[in-house]
Amino acid sequence: MPRHGPRLRVRSPGLLRPGLGILALAIVLGAIGARVLLRAAAPSLRWHVNTATDTLRIWLRPGASPLAGYVMRETTFAAFGETEPATAALTLDLRPGEIASTLVTVAGPDPQKRRILAVAPVLPKIVGEEETASSLLLRSSEPLIAVRGLPAGSWRPAEPGLVTLPRGVAAQSYRIVAVGAWGGRSVWRVIAPALPEVPVVWFGSSRDGRVYLTIDDGWYPSTYLLQLMRRRHVPVTAFLIARAAEENLGYWRDFVAAGGVIEDHTVDHADLAQLSFADAEAEWRGPIADYPAWFGVPAPALGRPPYGRVSAAVRAAAAAAGLKELVMWSAEWLPGKGIETWNGGPLQAGDIILLHWVPGVGHELARLLKTLGKDGLHPAPLTLSAG
Repeated sequence: MPRHGPRLRVRSPGLLRPGLGILALAIVLGAIGARVLLRAAAPSLRWHVNTATDTLRIWLRPGASPLAGYVMRETTFAAFGETEPATAALTLDLRPGEIASTLVTVAGPDPQKRRILAVAPVLPKIVGEEETASSLLLRSSEPLIAVRGLPAGSWRPAEPGLVTLPRGVAAQSYRIVAVGAWGGRSVWRVIAPALPEVPVVWFGSSRDGRVYLTIDDGWYPSTYLLQLMRRRHVPVTAFLIARAAEENLGYWRDFVAAGGVIEDHTVDHADLAQLSFADAEAEWRGPIADYPAWFGVPAPALGRPPYGRVSAAVRAAAAAAGLKELVMWSAEWLPGKGIETWNGGPLQAGDIILLHWVPGVGHELARLLKTLGKDGLHPAPLTLSAG
């Protein structure tokens, strides 16, 4: 029986190809996967212009794959001549309105270059201030799209470059955040000055023995008083209540024709110290608006507060209404009693004398004129600054 040696088993190449193919495919897929992971891990370039501080900030934001931490550690970036790790940030100060152009170079596993163009917005500035009797007007260097820190009604989109701050009896401090049309944001610190206060006078000029005749209210016009004014050319100033004036417009026109001067004693003779600022101003403003039309005279420049009540608010309301001075008195003629002065002494040159439109005021004026003549005093027109 013939003898056979061991059988030789040979693996065919066809059996080897699948294994090699799988290995090659795994290598290829691994390389592609690594590249995908690396690409996903690449940081992205970010920048922002801070309009509040006028700075350009540049930084890298990490990618999203598991390799992101590795890539960030191996990456640096450069701009403005400075190089920083990927975890840091670069900041550049800008001038308002400046256009900044810089090349940012990223070095590392995923190198890149990119040019950034950034514009710093123009910041709104106060380019003009104007004080009026009741407001402080601020003009902006550019239109505004938003304003914060103001009283209601101080800024309107219809006038985007104008801010109107109301003035109060006391100075007011404001912190205003103004946002310009180009995105610039500024903080304005402004003080609105207190309302101006008209001066208060108690005496006039004493030159040539002058005294000043003033008669308040107006409820009881006197024909006899008009006759005295015409016959003796007596200068008289009427601090007239508007409500009283309306009842006898013809008389007051005759009073002006006789040489009389009409000034402001408010609309209703209210105690101005007890009213709001707006109401006190309206009380002063009524005669200023009406008397020129009613009597053909200039608008009153002088006012006398009812009951002699004066305060900073009353004086400021008078100024806001348009008056120039508040006129008080240093002597008063009391019907049937005669003169009463501020110091209990005799009448003196420079005294402002108070009477009232009461029944018999014409005869009281005649008695007063005799007293003045004996003392060598002469009635003079009451003008601005009581002189």
